[in-house]
Amino acid sequence: MKFLLFCFLFVLGCGLFHRGVPKKGEFCNVLVKPPTCLFVDFEKQKLIWDDVQYDLTLRTRMEYLFTINNVKAELLVTTENRIDIKIPGESNPKFYMRKKEKFSTFPESKE
Repeated sequence: MKFLLFCFLFVLGCGLFHRGVPKKGEFCNVLVKPPTCLFVDFEKQKLIWDDVQYDLTLRTRMEYLFTINNVKAELLVTTENRIDIKIPGESNPKFYMRKKEKFSTFPESKE
């Protein structure tokens, strides 16, 4: 009985049933020089990329849609520290890694 209780608490603790959204942050594409960065606030459903703010539409807890150049693009949260952006017409998705908070520069709120 104690083993089952331990297993249940472990599964709850590991985030398997976590219903929240990822925390906001700055993400950078480290495969290009110099690295390009973007900022995502999942709670407010905002993406700031190249000084342009995009509204995110929630598809699932880990999938978002946004319109760029009149095309619906996808933002996928693959892990807590990585996002992928798929833009139709581009051959490969771009992936961005989360910057540590102490090195991030968060944009001012534009509300």
